Amino acid sequence: MCDQWYPMIVKMLPSDGFIAPERCTIQFNVNMRRGTPAATGGTHIACNSEWFRKNLSGEAIGAVVHEMVHVVQKYPRAWRNNPAATRNPGWMVEGIADYIRWFKYEPQSHGAVVRDPDSARYDASYRTTANFLNWVSENYDANIMAQMNAAMRQGRYSDDLWKQLTGKSADELGQEWKQNLPHVAASTRPT
Repeated sequence: MCDQWYPMIVKMLPSDGFIAPERCTIQFNVNMRRGTPAATGGTHIACNSEWFRKNLSGEAIGAVVHEMVHVVQKYPRAWRNNPAATRNPGWMVEGIADYIRWFKYEPQSHGAVVRDPDSARYDASYRTTANFLNWVSENYDANIMAQMNAAMRQGRYSDDLWKQLTGKSADELGQEWKQNLPHVAASTRPT
């Protein structure tokens, strides 16, 4: 899976002048914090061996895909090249990783279906933000993920970017997405 999907992730998240790391390492650790499936630092992915053993036939492989996205995102670099770089919101960092995991790698799992539309927030991070990002890409701009990622990699993320790319603010898009959630949740619920 890693040999096949890493180059695919690199192609999904391009930006001018960016060359993704050619390699990353995956290490299984017995001493990771309980409840943390995996974590990435630079090109090193640490996986919680106990969690992976329990989830090998479930979420384990998708978790590695999510972490490989973090290797390719390579956002901290922006501070070195752009002294005016903005801080990337964590909800977007994790949302992009989960978008690629749940909507590109394993869409059949319906892992990012929002179960409680009433309390959903587009900036809730991980699966919920992935659902929002998928909705925006289907309804406004199919290339929005690559554009947002490129801006974040260069330290240019801002709320204005949503308006530039879609004509609406993130809050406006979030409200529209939330209004469409009951229909989305009903049509994509796993059987």
